[in-house]
Amino acid sequence: MKRRLPFLLSLALSGFGPLTAGAIPPAEPAAVVAADFDALNRNDLDAFMALYAPQAQIFGLPTDPHRLVGPRLEQMYGAERLRAHFAKAMAQPDTPHIAQTRSVALGELVVSRVHITDPKRAEPQVLLVVYRVRDGLIEDLWHVGKETADNRPQAAGAVATARALVEANNRADAEGFLALFAADARHFRRAEDPHQLADLPSRTVVDEDSRAKTYRALYADGPSVRVELVDAFAVGDLVVTHERIRTRATATGPGEAYEMLAILRVRDGRVLDLWPLHKLARPADEAVVAISGAQP
Repeated sequence: MKRRLPFLLSLALSGFGPLTAGAIPPAEPAAVVAADFDALNRNDLDAFMALYAPQAQIFGLPTDPHRLVGPRLEQMYGAERLRAHFAKAMAQPDTPHIAQTRSVALGELVVSRVHITDPKRAEPQVLLVVYRVRDGLIEDLWHVGKETADNRPQAAGAVATARALVEANNRADAEGFLALFAADARHFRRAEDPHQLADLPSRTVVDEDSRAKTYRALYADGPSVRVELVDAFAVGDLVVTHERIRTRATATGPGEAYEMLAILRVRDGRVLDLWPLHKLARPADEAVVAISGAQP
């Protein structure tokens, strides 16, 4: 089967609201993702289609390294075209085996490392894929990164840099924190449109000077944001982080407790791009500690 782009699914959604009598709640996104892999590996077209919203959007790899979202794959847009594409793919002999080797989820989003073993290829493919699952159905699937010979050696260093960011933050070490960014590093913010991920530029951190000003002010009075790195994994030079965060209360307001899902591009120990994907508030009294490089 020619599955040029693997399809995972995964997680998110906590709280589905009130249910009518006898209603069956939608599956948790993590279970939806697992079912997607299972359907693909069994070549079960009907089971596969039952997991996707009628107008689900699937996006190819971005061509700009400073973006997460590539072009929408029109040949798979809409239930009819999606079914036709996968019916043809599943009819091929020696279809690939697709495995989710790491995954982290928050809210409606799941970010997964996907390992594809294809009998027709000499080497397996490794992709970074983001899913948005709502009401038990996949509505968006973004292929955001691919492991290559060029970026593969960066993976261990990318995770180490993510951990170093957390440590510098928790020490309120402004200079140590800033030293982990490339001079021309770009900061992004979460898009209001859920179909766009996080490709909007930050409003406050737009260059090296504004980054220095922002973080020196943040740490001027000691630790104000505490971060716990719950999980981190990389595909090439892209590292996914799941962080729990608690901000200090101030004279103008109480502190916050929340979780954050983000992707960073890291090369040679320096952050080149920072995309915060999702923020999920938690009760203020939760004993959480928090995120590496909180989004300004």
